[in-house]
Amino acid sequence: MMFGRGYKAAILAVVAASVATTSDAFNLKSPTAFLSNTFSRNVAKVEDASLSSSSSLLMSTAEPVVSSTMKTMEQYVEERGGDRPIKKILIANNGMAATKCILSLRQWAYMELGDEHAIQFVAMASPEDIKANAEFIRLADSFVEVAGGVNRNNYANVDLITKLAVENEVDAVWPGWGHASENPDLPENLNEHGIAFIGPTAPVMSVLGDKIAANILAQTAKVPSIPWSGSFGGPDDGPLVAELTAEGTIPAETFEKGTTRNVEEALEAARRIGYENGIMIKASEGGGGKGIRFVDNEDDLANAYIQVQNEVVGSPIFIMQLCKNARHLEVQIVGDQHGNAVALNGRDCSTQRRFQKIFEEGPPIIAKPETFKEMEKAAQRLTQNIGYIGAGTVEYLYNADTDDFFFLELNPRLQVEHPVTEGITNCNMPATQLQVVMGIPLYNVPEVRRLYGKPDMYGTDKIDFLEEDYKPIDTHVIAARITAENPDEGFKPTSGTIERIKFQSTSNVWGYFSVGANGGIHEYADSQFGHLFAKGNNREQARKALILALKEIEVRGEIRTTVEYLVQLLETKAFIDNTIDTSWLDGIIREKSVKVETPDDLTVTGAAIFKAFQHVKEQTAEVVESLAKGQVSTSAIPSINSFSIEVAYKDVKYPFHVERLAADIYRLTLDGNVIDARITETAEGGIIANFNGETHKIFGMDEPLGLRLVMDGVTILMPSIFDPSELRTDVTGKVVRYLQESGSEVNVGEPYVEVEAMKMIMPIKASESGKITHTLSPGSVISAGDLMASLELKDPSKVKKITTFEGVLDTAGAELEVEAKEALDNILAGFSGNPETAASAAFAAISDKEEASALALETINEYLRVEKMFTGKLKDDVVREMAKANTETLDVVVAENQAHMSLSLRNRLILATIREIETFGDRFRSSDISAELESALAEVAGLKEKVYGELSIAADSLLRQAKVPAFEERLAELKATLLDPATDLVKLSKSTTLSAGVDLLTSLFSDEDKAVKEAAIEVYVRRIYRAHRINSLTIEETDGKLVCDFTFQFTDVEPSNSVDRQGHLCVLPSLSGLDGEMSSILDNFASKIGDSPTTAGGSPINMLHIATATSEKSDLEALEASVMAHKEKMTIMGVRTVSLLVPEEKASPLYYTFPQCDGYNEDPLRRNMRPTFHHLLELSRLRNNYNLERIPAVGKNAQVYIGSEKSAKPGRGGPQQVVFLRAISHSPGIVTASGSGKFLQQGLDELERAQANSKVNMQSSSRIFLHSLRELENTSPEEIAKSFQKIIGQLKSQLADRLLKLRVDEIEVRVRLQSSETTTQSLRIVASSVEGEWLKPSVYVERPDPVTGVAAEYCIVDPDGGEGDFCLIDPYGGSNVVQTKRAIARRVGSTYAYDFLGLLEVSLISEWQKFISDNGKTDEIPVHVFEAQEFLEGNDGELVLGSRQIGTNKIGMLAWLLNMKTPEYPEGREVVLIANDVTVQSGSFGVEEDEFFYKASKYARETKLPRVYISCNAGARIGLVDDLKGKINIKFMDKENPGKGFEYLYLSDEDYKALPEGTVIADECDEGWKLSDVIGTNHGIGVENLQGSGKIAGETSAAYDEIFTLSYVTGRSVGIGAYLVRLGQRVIQMQQGPIILTGFSALNKLLGREVYNSQDQLGGPQIMHPNGVAHEIVNDDQAGVASLIKWLGFVSKNVGALPAVRESADPVDRKVEWRPTPTPYDPRLMMAGEGNTAGFFDKGSFKEYLAGWGKSVVVGRGGLARGGGRRIG
Repeated sequence: MMFGRGYKAAILAVVAASVATTSDAFNLKSPTAFLSNTFSRNVAKVEDASLSSSSSLLMSTAEPVVSSTMKTMEQYVEERGGDRPIKKILIANNGMAATKCILSLRQWAYMELGDEHAIQFVAMASPEDIKANAEFIRLADSFVEVAGGVNRNNYANVDLITKLAVENEVDAVWPGWGHASENPDLPENLNEHGIAFIGPTAPVMSVLGDKIAANILAQTAKVPSIPWSGSFGGPDDGPLVAELTAEGTIPAETFEKGTTRNVEEALEAARRIGYENGIMIKASEGGGGKGIRFVDNEDDLANAYIQVQNEVVGSPIFIMQLCKNARHLEVQIVGDQHGNAVALNGRDCSTQRRFQKIFEEGPPIIAKPETFKEMEKAAQRLTQNIGYIGAGTVEYLYNADTDDFFFLELNPRLQVEHPVTEGITNCNMPATQLQVVMGIPLYNVPEVRRLYGKPDMYGTDKIDFLEEDYKPIDTHVIAARITAENPDEGFKPTSGTIERIKFQSTSNVWGYFSVGANGGIHEYADSQFGHLFAKGNNREQARKALILALKEIEVRGEIRTTVEYLVQLLETKAFIDNTIDTSWLDGIIREKSVKVETPDDLTVTGAAIFKAFQHVKEQTAEVVESLAKGQVSTSAIPSINSFSIEVAYKDVKYPFHVERLAADIYRLTLDGNVIDARITETAEGGIIANFNGETHKIFGMDEPLGLRLVMDGVTILMPSIFDPSELRTDVTGKVVRYLQESGSEVNVGEPYVEVEAMKMIMPIKASESGKITHTLSPGSVISAGDLMASLELKDPSKVKKITTFEGVLDTAGAELEVEAKEALDNILAGFSGNPETAASAAFAAISDKEEASALALETINEYLRVEKMFTGKLKDDVVREMAKANTETLDVVVAENQAHMSLSLRNRLILATIREIETFGDRFRSSDISAELESALAEVAGLKEKVYGELSIAADSLLRQAKVPAFEERLAELKATLLDPATDLVKLSKSTTLSAGVDLLTSLFSDEDKAVKEAAIEVYVRRIYRAHRINSLTIEETDGKLVCDFTFQFTDVEPSNSVDRQGHLCVLPSLSGLDGEMSSILDNFASKIGDSPTTAGGSPINMLHIATATSEKSDLEALEASVMAHKEKMTIMGVRTVSLLVPEEKASPLYYTFPQCDGYNEDPLRRNMRPTFHHLLELSRLRNNYNLERIPAVGKNAQVYIGSEKSAKPGRGGPQQVVFLRAISHSPGIVTASGSGKFLQQGLDELERAQANSKVNMQSSSRIFLHSLRELENTSPEEIAKSFQKIIGQLKSQLADRLLKLRVDEIEVRVRLQSSETTTQSLRIVASSVEGEWLKPSVYVERPDPVTGVAAEYCIVDPDGGEGDFCLIDPYGGSNVVQTKRAIARRVGSTYAYDFLGLLEVSLISEWQKFISDNGKTDEIPVHVFEAQEFLEGNDGELVLGSRQIGTNKIGMLAWLLNMKTPEYPEGREVVLIANDVTVQSGSFGVEEDEFFYKASKYARETKLPRVYISCNAGARIGLVDDLKGKINIKFMDKENPGKGFEYLYLSDEDYKALPEGTVIADECDEGWKLSDVIGTNHGIGVENLQGSGKIAGETSAAYDEIFTLSYVTGRSVGIGAYLVRLGQRVIQMQQGPIILTGFSALNKLLGREVYNSQDQLGGPQIMHPNGVAHEIVNDDQAGVASLIKWLGFVSKNVGALPAVRESADPVDRKVEWRPTPTPYDPRLMMAGEGNTAGFFDKGSFKEYLAGWGKSVVVGRGGLARGGGRRIG
């Protein structure tokens, strides 16, 4: 099929350029850059701006002859003496040839005829050329698509060319070079159809196109020839001569004499010629480097002969002696139909490899002028003698030393290097060919006439070309072929795409290319795709011009090119001196003496940078593509910024780690080397990298065999680390033949296969020695990297070892300079960096508070901008919404998630910013925070999730600190109070207002006013000993030091039974005097103790306090040494504790405590703790069973500890962790509803902050302890116990969600009852879940030890006034079974199954409270509102109702019969509750669990009761026979090489016989017993567990049909658990409770890549809610249970009963006030009403379900007072 192609002639661009004011619209200069006339100068300025189009402007190198008038082709031909106008040409070629022809002839047509369309061009285009975006297709007027593959299918197919020429009605066919250009059948066939062939006639072509015939003709014409198989040079074997036959051919008998028909004849001819100079084996029909091989011995000749046969199939072959030290010179001849022959100078083509030309230059100055003139005349005579018509080339071998030349061959076609001739003669060769075939005599061709100096170029006078000489040549041209070959691998052809060609023309260099942008070189194409030509006044000028041009050329794509190598060749001394010969380049290649070198370290670094850049680009694209598909996984984003790459080069492996510091800054680390690189991507896909103070341009491409890197214009192949046992191809083509049999030996460096690539046969050599196994068959098409054969290595130890780099890289250097603000912004954007350094540098550069505040505000707001998108939401939902909002800019989604996923770094940055804000007071003399900044900090403090914990605490602390009055103000106020005569110091010490000022008192210990000092000391002592009875207190000055002596007792022990204790407080002037003053302090204290007892019950009883008056830096080791130096004396004195107080300027003092029980070593736990806190907070009880770590707390009187249980055998996940909140209170009302509520809320606030601490895990238990120091009066333990039971019920109901969220398992309050004027009674009020029931309330009376003051036992208080049941001793024991199980349930994100009973009770109470409130009732909540009886299996296996100790169940399934008194059924209703116990084997379903579930569900069906299922499980159970693991042995295929696999598993005879019968199924073998099946000894660990799945699934389906079923999913529901939920239909799902069939990690493994990054993406609410599986989504278990209660409120108490009825405050006769609007409205408003406008249902009763599914469908229920209070929906 033919396709029309419009053509904007290239030459029009030339004309446009000649009149344009701006001359750089294009970038490829035309050949006319060689010329000097005005028009050509304008043309020379035209350039191709895209730099990637190869030849949109390119024409002949000849200087055009410009005709002043437009004429037709017929007129021109007639004027010039021709007879055959040609106006339509078929181009029977592709690539360079087709491109050059069209360009040259269009130029000629425009210049001579004034019409570039005077000739129409039809191109042939194979699929490969179309795919490769071949330039000639674009240039042609139209093209015909032809078959692809080898050229015999298309460009060499004579019949096809003839057919196309006829069908397209062309006047002529231009064959170019290669393909069918030398096939005499083509001109013959065309002639039969009256179509001209632009070339010689068939007979002459047949003779000259054949190298044997050409040699015979040359010898006949007495042209000297080299010894060959047609002339051995001896006296009796003179040269073969022959006259042409009538058909214009060499007689067959003579021809055969010069031919070697087989290897044997070739060997014989070679022996006669001799191997001294080497032997050439040549195909008579070969050319272009194909069909020619060199050998120098008989062993290689046979193989080389076969290669030549395969390369030019069917061609006769002859043998010729190699002419050593020869130059390859050629004469360009043209003959016409009138017997004229002209020699258009010649070319020197001596730079060759594999007999293929690399450089061509002209004129050939190596030959003496007279010698070269002789060559020209001989060529002309030969041309005339044989009647040659058209352009051709006579090739000679020339010996510069002897000045001898020998005929080589005559090429009957135009050659690729003909532009060299055009450049030196200014003759357009394709145009000359055309004019000759149109019958125009050569002497009438204007350009030829100009060359011969004729004054009238358009004259018609004849020229005698044999006698007349052309004008002297005054220009030198050197051409370089640009080929798709790899110079590092002996110029092996390469194929693939070309993305871009960049070539900048100069005034004396131009080039043309056969492919355009985004084109390519396919495996059937010639490897040459470009040609560069440089001119100069002499050879040296031309050489330098070519070098400069080559250095600037840039080819991007999959192919390799020779460009850099050509530059090196042009700069060799041999080329500069022009001393080369035809073997010169092959020698260089063989010896590898010319290399393009780049330092290894630079190469490796460049490769690493490029790979890193590509990684980022590809990973980002993958994420964007994933988002575009609707996937929300962001797991790949972190690997965009932090990843590892590996570069292998020269047997060394370089494992780099890469961190992105900014979008364009990469930090590469390797063995201590650090390289920072700033990378900019260029428009062409390359990168510019700045590192180590240098800038480099890098481009790379991954290939099957490794990375091809172009570094600053130098190409380097960095092979992948390869398996030496694999032989792979590095070329694309097809297999011709293997050179060894499969299974035979091959040696390293020996060819093992021949392949055809780019029309050439080439061998591939073995990289190692060994036994070869073929993997392909001859004829197979191959691509680079394909496995050709495998090797069984002869000696594996000889294989190169790859080592890992160690040492210093030369490219490692200083870090890139980044502006401080930029570094800060980069970290906020989610890149790596040091947040503390960045923040410090950014704020250090600012000297103005306003500017600093602005920076802080900007930083915090940017942080919040990102985090507010995510906080409190499911990440998948956030990502999904982002993607929807940014469909065209998904990179934004990646950027926002990248920032959020770098939260730890960004948190550190905001923390550092907050610390900088804290310094504003010192730096700027003002600590005020602007309203905007305060608002931003408040938002940070309000971030609730754990990941923001530390940040939230820091922001909250800063805000609190900012609100505290200035230190000076507070100190002055306290001082005034102390000086006020009306102040009662004893009452002040007990005041609630003093809490914040206790530590402030210590700042007055050094006040100038003695009265102030003494008052401060007294109040301080009385305050810290608030829980004690102070019997005496004196203050006096001793030796210049204020000293306070006091005696005290425990208040909860009668004075008569209590031990007298003594305290001593000494205020030193400074801390530095402690060491010297310690003795006098102790002496003074000892004098006060006198003869009083110093111990009680063997324990010391006295307290020593030392304070300093001034703030000093303390050396703890020195302080400890000062105290311990008096250890013995203090022990004698009964000093229980030494407390050291060191004031801090404008801050709380430092406290150090040295207890006698620790040998007076400083106790870190008590550090910065007021002296009596340890006792008041009962920390010693905690330390018995827990390792304690104190974490920050906000309250001055509160402390928070993380307790890790001391256990010899910690359970899974490490020791149990408990968060202890301990506090003291001086406030009243602790046992009132409001007071206890306030206290509990404050405690929960502290726990909330504690949970934010990263050290607190999500499974930890929380316990609250408050010691209320204010004495309670006029009450009794029984009254308090009765009140507490009521209060705790209310608090549980009000605060259930927080209590559950913070995992509060115990609330403990110690209160003091004033039993007499001097004595108190301690009560312990406890709400504890430790024994199982959730926060069960109890009250105990303490009985203290009179010596230690610590409670010795706790006796329970009966609220009804009866005797307590028992007394117990509780030292805060370690975790029990229930606590452990609770932690396990929390670990999976759920609640312990038994705790759901407590939650149900709390939710039921809440429902009652709401019902009573809504209806304005004064009724009490019914007693026994919630009762539960557990289903237990009896001895007969049937279920019975009963109870058991919590946590003693042995299977992972539980069930209860609940009796709940609800607002709908105040008399009570029964519900069957079934729940997984996730703490028993992960809640998995085994045989026993299935059976229990079945029976409980069946009970519900039979009794027609609602069935509620709480689902938290791991699916069906599959176990392992652990006893067998250590006994199983493996029978490997090869014990030394386990990678080859194994045959079977077996047991030894001893182990097999020791197993119980039936444990395994095995057959006897040599080693023992071969296993076929493992059965195990325990029932319930294998596939038998699956049998019950069907049973309970069927039961659930039946239950759904017969009774009400409702499921609540918490934690996770997997496999059969998920099926049960789905079959039960009605589902409430917790936010973190996925419903899945299998885990996401298992699916990722199956898919082979990271597709999912959470279970939620498979079955989370965002999946189940929109799809109608989950009816309602709740945030936590408390909300889930509340929803269960609400749903049950709509359900009858059993099947068949009347609908549930609930009393409503809504009047029965109330009207439906809400009315639909004419515009679209929300139908839910009709049900629920809007604002004060009532709807259909009772106010507040409407409950929507399935809100996420079917947005246009509303599903819900509500109450209807007008329907008798029924619940309908």
